[in-house]
Amino acid sequence: MSSSTRRSFIRSALAAGAGATASSLIGGAASAGASPSAVAAQLPPLDLTGMPYRQDDPRWAKKLMWDRKQVVKVAREFNHFTRSEAESLLYRYKDGNTIGHEGCMLTCLAMIMRLLHPQASPVWSPSTLNRAAQDALYYSRSGLSMVTLYPDLVAEMTEGNVQLAISQDYLPGVKGWPRMYTNTAPLLRAWMSLSPAQRSNFLVMVKTGTYDDTVASHYVLLNPTAATTVNTNDAEILDPAEPLKRTGSWKLSDSAAWITQEPQIKKAWQKAGIRPTQIGGAWVFSRWAPDHSGPLTAPLVEAWAREMAPG
Repeated sequence: MSSSTRRSFIRSALAAGAGATASSLIGGAASAGASPSAVAAQLPPLDLTGMPYRQDDPRWAKKLMWDRKQVVKVAREFNHFTRSEAESLLYRYKDGNTIGHEGCMLTCLAMIMRLLHPQASPVWSPSTLNRAAQDALYYSRSGLSMVTLYPDLVAEMTEGNVQLAISQDYLPGVKGWPRMYTNTAPLLRAWMSLSPAQRSNFLVMVKTGTYDDTVASHYVLLNPTAATTVNTNDAEILDPAEPLKRTGSWKLSDSAAWITQEPQIKKAWQKAGIRPTQIGGAWVFSRWAPDHSGPLTAPLVEAWAREMAPG
């Protein structure tokens, strides 16, 4: 099957399932003749060896996602930015990294694909995902994106084995939107209420920092094997920004303290009133059964419904 045919096939399948209701998600696996628990027994357990992928890993730390000169040129010629506005899009951090190198979101997506689709060959990493995304025209070196929906990227590259199940955006720092935390966001409380076996079928990417995605926002994964309860406020995470040589537990507060050492990020957080453990959004990715008997979203959707129920 050609890559264009494969993309068309997968996107058609995604479009067909995009409007699925909670009831159809809950009943998907059972209607195909296999219970979620039976399907889960066929799937490999999560193996966090080598996690998290770190942005400063020399294996991919300098591989470009976007070329600075091309981004500045496009921003000035097509968006009519001033030079300083255009150059600010690729803010240069103290450690030498910029958003032009492997970004935190791409690194999180690579971890999701590696953990939920471990049978892939070659193994997914920030480097292999970056190359595949550029080859498939999901974004270009100039910063122009032909496809901006990263759930499509994950689904296509894993041949449908990993897909976005549910997402919520909490618009941090935007007037009228209350602050959300892991112990107050219904979707995250639902995920944390699951048993370890149920939780292993999902990975949750959360956004921290500001609503602006260029400098002061950050993406991490909630650690699926950490001991948590629905009351956990400072959750343990897998963080692309965690220093390469550091070991041990790393939490939301650790991540916030680390990245806000950058004066520009700290200033943006303070201006928007962002708290260290505040969550700006959540994206739950799910494994799909290898025999295509349906998504394993039933336990999460049921738990989310309970959290959303009045009273």
